[in-house]
Amino acid sequence: MYKEIMTMKKIFALLSVVFALASCSKDITVDTPADMAVCDGEGAARLSVAMPTATDIDESVVIKIYKVEGEDKTLVRRYDSVADVPETLALLSGNYLARVQVGEKHIVSFDQKYYIGETPFVVENGKLATVNVDCKIQSSIVRVQYDESVAASLNEEFFTSVAVADNYDADAIKRGDVHALTYTESKDGYFVLPDGVTTLFWHFEGTHPERGDIVKEAKIENVAAATSYTIKLKYSADAPGGIVIEITVDESTEDKEDVLFFSPDPTVMGVGFDLTEAQNSTVERTYSIAALAAVKTLAVKIDGKEYNLLDSTVNGIAVSNTDNMNYQVTITPEFFTSVVGGVKNLSIVVADADGGKITKPVKYNVQGVMELAETDYSLWFETAAFKAFVVDTDATVKVAYSSNGGSSWTEVDAVASDNGLFTANAVDFKADKSYTYKLIVNGADSGIVLSLQTPAGTQIPNGDMENWHKPTWWLPYAEGASPFWLTGNEGGNMASATLTEPKEDVRPGSAGTKSAYLKSQKASVMGIGKFAAGNLFTGTFAMNGLDGLVTFGRDFNFTARPSSMSFWMKNNEGTIDEGSKASGTDKYTVMVVITDGTTFTVNTKDESSFIICEDLATKPGVIAYGYESKSESNPDWVEKTINLTYRDDMASVKPKKIIVSFTPSGYGDYFCGSTSSWMYVDDIRLNY
Repeated sequence: MYKEIMTMKKIFALLSVVFALASCSKDITVDTPADMAVCDGEGAARLSVAMPTATDIDESVVIKIYKVEGEDKTLVRRYDSVADVPETLALLSGNYLARVQVGEKHIVSFDQKYYIGETPFVVENGKLATVNVDCKIQSSIVRVQYDESVAASLNEEFFTSVAVADNYDADAIKRGDVHALTYTESKDGYFVLPDGVTTLFWHFEGTHPERGDIVKEAKIENVAAATSYTIKLKYSADAPGGIVIEITVDESTEDKEDVLFFSPDPTVMGVGFDLTEAQNSTVERTYSIAALAAVKTLAVKIDGKEYNLLDSTVNGIAVSNTDNMNYQVTITPEFFTSVVGGVKNLSIVVADADGGKITKPVKYNVQGVMELAETDYSLWFETAAFKAFVVDTDATVKVAYSSNGGSSWTEVDAVASDNGLFTANAVDFKADKSYTYKLIVNGADSGIVLSLQTPAGTQIPNGDMENWHKPTWWLPYAEGASPFWLTGNEGGNMASATLTEPKEDVRPGSAGTKSAYLKSQKASVMGIGKFAAGNLFTGTFAMNGLDGLVTFGRDFNFTARPSSMSFWMKNNEGTIDEGSKASGTDKYTVMVVITDGTTFTVNTKDESSFIICEDLATKPGVIAYGYESKSESNPDWVEKTINLTYRDDMASVKPKKIIVSFTPSGYGDYFCGSTSSWMYVDDIRLNY
């Protein structure tokens, strides 16, 4: 029976006590910090206390620790609430007594049980003592049980009074001169009799509808603590007085009491170091774990990942145990080779078979590189600021990185900032690449190796020339979409000419079905003929009388720095047969320009507004530029790439707009070119 009762028990509180021996004078006790290390010259003890489940722990527990010397006991600690009990305290070596009171000492109560328990223990140098205090009930229990026949036969006003007295005195009970409990239903009552008092008196009253008042009463003598007395009452018409009485006494109250032992939380201590201080990942640390029941969960958590130490082997962590309640966990620097650098919270998680559990955080300075955030690199400026945490701030620190799985590493010196943080600034950090990076301390790799896939750079909208619509003339964007590309078709429409339109003629291997077809021609309005070049550009177009007004440049979100622009084309350059600006073979011109937000407006009536490609190297607002202007024809599809030149004087400026322009007639602004010139354009993309 005892074994079965113990499986029901639960311990409500844990007092982890660390005893420092060397520095204390006699009977002087000093509270020590939580998670105190178990060092040489110290011992430790764990206190667990039994309690009833119905008791309010925080308000009804008194814990006292006495120093025992011979027959003398000196109180050295008192705690009136579990919340007041520190996790660790220091005491001198010697003999002690732990005494615990649970519940208030009421003479009579239907709610409050009263428990007392005490256990002697010895503090020894360098040893862990387990102190279990089993609180035994001190109350006498009086249980009144009404048979169903009582309520069925008597009026509702029946009751039983149990008084701490030698007789029944209703007036004295009412005045409060006599302590008593009145039972109107079957229940338990609790009595703590004053010293020298061993008698209880019970009195039953009830009224039968026909037989009238029924009264029964008697003494219960030699009442003892921790003993249960049951008064059973049953109505019988044949019994003298109508009531059958049965009184039983049971001294084995512990077996019948709903007293559970609550498992205390396990403890986690640092062996030779203070858990409240930050630990360095470069130093091996051992943790002592103790529980009052078999450990069922033992794990380490860091960076959101949990490592099971009971059922699996974890690289860099060694686990040993003396029994299933006491473990040692050693965490080595090797474990942190899989942890991102920085100041981290490592948690040791322990749970035992009786429900005790603890998650103990330990701050760690983890040496290693830190993850690159989006704010740590700029794909436009092609720079990255690698961050790393280093324990030895006087060390030589570098960060090395490689791209796209390359075997060669680029090493960059790291500079210390604050509290172990180092920064290494890298260049040539580009879009759409896979980077691997690591920390090097004093010439040796240290910590985790991390990787990052940089995002691809932004591409030009409708660069595949698949989206068109034709409200009046052809427009190179989908209906309802915002225009990015435009053409001079609005001006050509006045002369019933289409300068640019979609064609179902695409380059080999294209995923699309359309390309842009640009055709130069002579258009006539009201008998006035002018040469009009086929064109496609990013910007806006407006008519200025019979002349065109083109503003080059569209807003563009540059997430990275393009190195060039590629496109597919086929074309024909005919002999110039219109205009006098040039002679010979016409030439196609392709231009790409990145600006700080500057746009360039070309008015075909004003030659000073024309964009001269050779002037882009000095033109205000230009960050980067590239162009190609040739008189060659390509009857079959060819891929072209125009490299971008970045101006040194604009190196620190962020871009806002892009200009892209295609024409088969490079002198078109001067109304000069060949009516035989044409160009197909498809799959325009920026290369990063």
